[in-house]
Amino acid sequence: MMPKENDPNAVREAVLCLKRGGVVIYPTETAYGMGVDATNARARRKIYRIKRRFAWKKLSLIVASNAMASRYIRLDSAAKKLMRSFMPGPLTIICDAKRSGNIGKDVAFRIPRQKFALRMVRAFGKPVTATSANLSGKSPVYEMNKIKRIFLNKADLIVDGGNLPRRAVSTIYDVRRGRILRKGPISRKDIARALER
Repeated sequence: MMPKENDPNAVREAVLCLKRGGVVIYPTETAYGMGVDATNARARRKIYRIKRRFAWKKLSLIVASNAMASRYIRLDSAAKKLMRSFMPGPLTIICDAKRSGNIGKDVAFRIPRQKFALRMVRAFGKPVTATSANLSGKSPVYEMNKIKRIFLNKADLIVDGGNLPRRAVSTIYDVRRGRILRKGPISRKDIARALER
């Protein structure tokens, strides 16, 4: 099934797929993302199989709001400052997770700016994985034809956002260690200025 991003039923279909433990490929403000219910360990394992990814590598998540993040993630003052400054947007921050959330020991998360991704996670009501839709070790995918070629018979739902503009993937910043783990649109200086406020 491949609804268009602007199809009125696309969000509903994506949410139904997530609730069934399925895998959704969807457009983000960077590349295409691969989503499952982040609280469902069995669904998370599907992503590792599809991407051929080592199990020790973390899966990044999207949340719909600060309130949703606080239900699942331990947000210290630094995390809250970064969220105020850069979310929604292309900053992924790593924090410790709350045990009750069933999303692992620690978590990399962001609030997306892209409308479909934000509407989907908001309607679902829980965090959704946002790992890039690619095979492990390969480049992020921006073209719908390539998404179809790689994932048509592997994902349960592909939301067609067309060919996405080639933008850098998000900056990843570990709040606990004060380190950038992946360079992206938001620089170390940007982060330092936000933390000083």
